[in-house]
Formats: sequence, structure tokens, C-alpha cells
Amino acid sequence: MRALTLAAAATAALVVAGAGEAGSHRDSIRPVLEAVVTEGSPGAIVLVDDRAGRRKAASGLAVLEGRVPIRAGDRFRAASITKTFVAVVVLQLVAEERLRLEDTVERWLPGLVPHGDRVTVRDLLGHRSGLADYASDEAFLRRTVTQPQRRWTPRELLEVAFAAGEVTPAGRRFAYASTNYILLGLVVERVTGTPLAFQLRRRVLVPLALRDTSFTPGGRMPGRHVHGYSPSVHDGIVSSPATARDRSTASASWAWAAGAVVSTAPDLSRFLGALLEGRLLPARLLRLMRPAPGARYGLGLAAFETPCGTAVGHTGNLLGTVSAAWSTADGRRRVVAMTNSYPLAPAADTAMRRLLDTAFCAR
Repeated sequence: MRALTLAAAATAALVVAGAGEAGSHRDSIRPVLEAVVTEGSPGAIVLVDDRAGRRKAASGLAVLEGRVPIRAGDRFRAASITKTFVAVVVLQLVAEERLRLEDTVERWLPGLVPHGDRVTVRDLLGHRSGLADYASDEAFLRRTVTQPQRRWTPRELLEVAFAAGEVTPAGRRFAYASTNYILLGLVVERVTGTPLAFQLRRRVLVPLALRDTSFTPGGRMPGRHVHGYSPSVHDGIVSSPATARDRSTASASWAWAAGAVVSTAPDLSRFLGALLEGRLLPARLLRLMRPAPGARYGLGLAAFETPCGTAVGHTGNLLGTVSAAWSTADGRRRVVAMTNSYPLAPAADTAMRRLLDTAFCAR
């Protein structure tokens, strides 16, 4: 669930594509989308919302067994895009003065976090807690593969992170860690006295009529959905999708508040648009969500440099899916893309990054 994997390499790859190449051909999205599949991923989806309307397309397969075609409105695991949803809930509680950004973890979760009196809610939202990322622990990740149906509790996930020790002192620098959002999920539950899933529904999903979006930490996704596939890797070579492991029934409990939202491209676009247009948060808190100029991450939104300017949003990968939701700062142009294989072969990874570039920059 390394959400910024795609983002970290995006700048160099997108610059190679070139602003002129991506920026002048509205019809260029389809062949670039199909290239993701040609280069080895089972399927891919892209959606663009802007003043000209909505354009969406899909290519390839949602399910390899039975060769089920992928559709642009299919549900999929949104992975770390979940973090933006959770950040909205936290900041709404701040707006209601039920929580403060400078509250410490110790204030709400006493005795849980080593040196919790040094880590604030602001640090958690902005990935500046200094805590290790449990989702980067290779031994833990192997256990999620060998025990796909295990239901991990948030506290078990935190134990993995705490065993690794601090990465850096709290508040010192940005260090992306899903651990931060597991803690934020627990803070939301402590502040409200209700499950995180309830708060997400009440505050975001129902008000925005996101009918195809749910918080689904379990292994079963109801209804039509995209299956995620995890090909094996040997000596750096990614195997064929035909031999990849189907992860669609594996538990996502180990992602919880850091990555367990299931959604669709239209719903993610609607959510990101509503957020950036100021419909979910007061202006002062929305400004804090957006990354500051030159920064990679704000309080729940990341920055992505493209040939035609900076996009804001989030990316993610989980259980064989890779997803991205990008927008202009004002929410008027939004792009959502997804492919159902992870890790991606180098050529497919390049094609996916180019798809985002083309979709975001084309006019």
C-alpha cells in the first residue's frame, strides 16, 4: 500500500512524455489507455471531468477467469486514496471544535504510541509523525499474502510499526507512513464514539451521494467489481498476468483507515471535485489539506508535477490494483485512472504514468 510509488517516479516519466505531445490531442487518451493493457496489465480505466463534460474509457479485462470485460464504472479498491476521505472526516471534527490539530496522540489514545505526547494530529495528517510504516515491513507483507483471510486489528498493525522504531523525530520531516492514518482512524472513533465506517458514510458518502463507494476492510466486495492481480517477480522481471495471483477475495483489514475504501472512477471524481470546490470543509482547513508550494504533501492531499502544471490528489496500490485521482487546484479538471495489476512491469508502469499525463494535460 505504498501510495506514492507512482508519484515518486512521475515527474521524470511525465516530462519525457512532453507537454506538447499530451496537451493538444483530446482523442489521444484511448490509445494511451490501451497501451497499459498491451504492456501487460489485465485492464485499465480512465475518466476525465472538466468544463467540456465527462470522457471515460476502459480497456481489457476486469476478471481474467471467464474473460470479463472491464467497464469504466466498475468498482475497485481505491487503496490509499482512502487517506483523503479520512483526512476530510478528521478536519470536519476540527471545524466542529471537537478536535484540534495540535492535540497529541496521547491526548486521545493514551499509552498507545511510544512518545505519543510528541506526535500531533497535524503530524499524522501530514505524515510527519516520524513513525515507521508498517506497510513497508517485508515480513509483515509476506504474512498478508500467506494469510489472505486474516482479519488484522488496527492495534496489530501499529505493533508492527512500533517494533521498527522511529524513522525520524516527530514533526521533523515528511516520511510517508500508512501508520499515521491507522492512528487517525482510531482518533476519529475515540472522538465520536462511533465506528470509522459510520463517520465516513454520514459525513462524505451520503451527502455526496457516492452510492458506489463503501468502506470495505473485509475480503468480499459485493456486486460487479474489478479483480486485482499480483504477478510474481523473479530477478526484477514481472511475470505474465496469466499466472498472477487473484487478490480480489483477500482481506483488506490490514489497510483499514489507510486504504480500505472501494469506489468507482465517477465517485472518486465527484468526491475530489466537491472537496476542492469547498463543499466539504471551511476554506481555512481546505488550504491546509493542499500541499504548500514546493511541498509533496499537505494534510491529506499530495502534489504531482506534470508538464502542464501541478495536480493535487492521491494515489494508491492495494491487493493488485493501482489507482490515482488527480485534479487542478480548483477542482474543475479531474482525472481518475486505475489498472488491476501490481507490481506493474516497467513498460506497463511507464504506460500508466503516461496515461495520467495525457489525461490531465489534454484539452
